[in-house]
Amino acid sequence: MRLQGKVAVITGAGSGIGRAIALRFAREGAKVAINDINASAGESLAAQIAAEGGAAFFLRGDAASEEDVSALMRTVNDRFGGLHILINNAVPNMEAVNSNRWDTLLQVGFKGYWLCMQAAIPLMQQAGSGSIVNISSVNALMGLGRDHVYSGVKAAIIGLSRSMVGEFSPQGLRINCICPGTIVTDHWKPLFERDPHLAGRLSGLYPIGRLGRPDDIANAALFLASDEASFITGSVLVVDGGLTAVNNAFSK
Repeated sequence: MRLQGKVAVITGAGSGIGRAIALRFAREGAKVAINDINASAGESLAAQIAAEGGAAFFLRGDAASEEDVSALMRTVNDRFGGLHILINNAVPNMEAVNSNRWDTLLQVGFKGYWLCMQAAIPLMQQAGSGSIVNISSVNALMGLGRDHVYSGVKAAIIGLSRSMVGEFSPQGLRINCICPGTIVTDHWKPLFERDPHLAGRLSGLYPIGRLGRPDDIANAALFLASDEASFITGSVLVVDGGLTAVNNAFSK
């Protein structure tokens, strides 16, 4: 097991990418702290991990709340005796993204990442090592639609992560980013139901010929969190089926 003996905190873990990461990490031997504002989803995930023989607990909390984040890290330390991995994955709801709601996007999508890192780093320093994986987006690398503030926040996550590398990598902490392309999660289902051709149009943008799955990002996060990536810090791992490499409009 690639994460045996490790303790991981995953924000926004109740569904989608975060849920896939939590399940994969638990199956690889990690003890997992699940953080989300959706209590029923978080509790269901913790129960599933326990049913599979893994170790996990759920703590409801807002990643943009300093009080909630502090309580999360204290609870992790009390229950699991330390922390080795932080996956910053919390995102605002799609209405906030689509309407460019500035305050919500900054609070949850950027400040929340900062708060979680600041609270997690002392525990990682005590452990002598740590891996932080911040989930950004291909929106940080190219213009896509009208989600302008979301794109700016996702780009800021990369800048924040790389800036912190110089201070904390000499202490044994690695900080990396993942930029996913379109990942089919539950929030896409009503869109696909309203427009049966949408999935096909989106897939056509991807040289690899399909949209992403949550497990595609879980696999990348597992690698960056594991000791196999011990010489990787400050990197931006693009997991997008070739979207940012090739403009498919010119290849057809």
